[in-house]
Amino acid sequence: MTTDIKIVLFEDTEETQSEILAALTKHLKPDGSAIPFDGKLFKELDEDKKGMYEARIEKILQKAPFDGATLLVADRDLSKNVTSGFTGLSVNAVAAAGERLAVPICSYARQPEPDDYEWRGRWEEGHIVLRFSDGEDELARRAVVAARGFAQIAAKLPEVIAVRANNSPAKILAALLGKTEYADKIALYSVGDQNRLMGVLVKPKKSDQVRRLTHFLGYWLWDSLLRYPGLFVNEIAAASHLNLASDDFEKPKVRLVFEDAQYHGPFEDSKRPQWWRGVLDDIVSRENCADGLELIQKKVDSKAKPSQCYVDQTKTAGYYCIISRKPVSLENSKGGLSWFPRGADLTRIGNPMFEEYGPWLGA
Repeated sequence: MTTDIKIVLFEDTEETQSEILAALTKHLKPDGSAIPFDGKLFKELDEDKKGMYEARIEKILQKAPFDGATLLVADRDLSKNVTSGFTGLSVNAVAAAGERLAVPICSYARQPEPDDYEWRGRWEEGHIVLRFSDGEDELARRAVVAARGFAQIAAKLPEVIAVRANNSPAKILAALLGKTEYADKIALYSVGDQNRLMGVLVKPKKSDQVRRLTHFLGYWLWDSLLRYPGLFVNEIAAASHLNLASDDFEKPKVRLVFEDAQYHGPFEDSKRPQWWRGVLDDIVSRENCADGLELIQKKVDSKAKPSQCYVDQTKTAGYYCIISRKPVSLENSKGGLSWFPRGADLTRIGNPMFEEYGPWLGA
């Protein structure tokens, strides 16, 4: 278990700050602590008028008790409480300071979020988006999942990058996940210009390089590989890919058949499990079955049902609609959007969702 995790919370409303801090502390035990950012410190620097806001935050975060933070967690609107000392501060300034220090950030909004925050990644915006609408406790739990994941990556990175063969972001991440054979598939999830990482890889033993690689790889894993089904699959996507009805895939005896494929690594979440899609395929193949349905009907339950497309239940699904979060068939969905990672070949948008959200979706 990774210890010494430190989460710094940026929240300008005292009551909400207290509730989130209590929830963070509960979920962190015994691995670390949560500390509220002191708005008065920012206000004092603001009165000095020295530097941009992000530079002032960066200066504060480099001093005790905030130094060495694993994760920043910030409300996206920090200017509501004029007596808190946060006046003029924004989540973008916090994210910019985090970028400078290579400290990852999760953001949230107490107001209802646009629907696309849940299904469209925010990797390029420089922060992970969490949902406040699920309540303070769930928000804190997910933040702790993120913090533990970044800490796990940081702890394992030195030994991984010491291996000369791990000379690209995809190879490093594959080694971190214990699946070096998937390096090429991971590379298909490339996001942004990874050439900027080459300078980090030249001298891998420096702590600054480890921090920056942790920052990059963690965001990439959370907001790309684990978000868009392809290499990994969530419960609905796994069932759809295996041609199993979701309620059949949820049964303990069925899960037991596929337990070797379950993902265990950074950002593993017991409430939101994921599976290696390739290992699921291997399990089916070893039993000489056409799909997961045949395998389960043969070994567990002869009455197991196939996965059905949510648009047309006469069709077998096989894919995952990232907006509705339902199984969908190839012919009743759209794929290959410009913001889908190339490796996310099971990720689709059901035709009804595409028609509704079309103007937002891009090509």
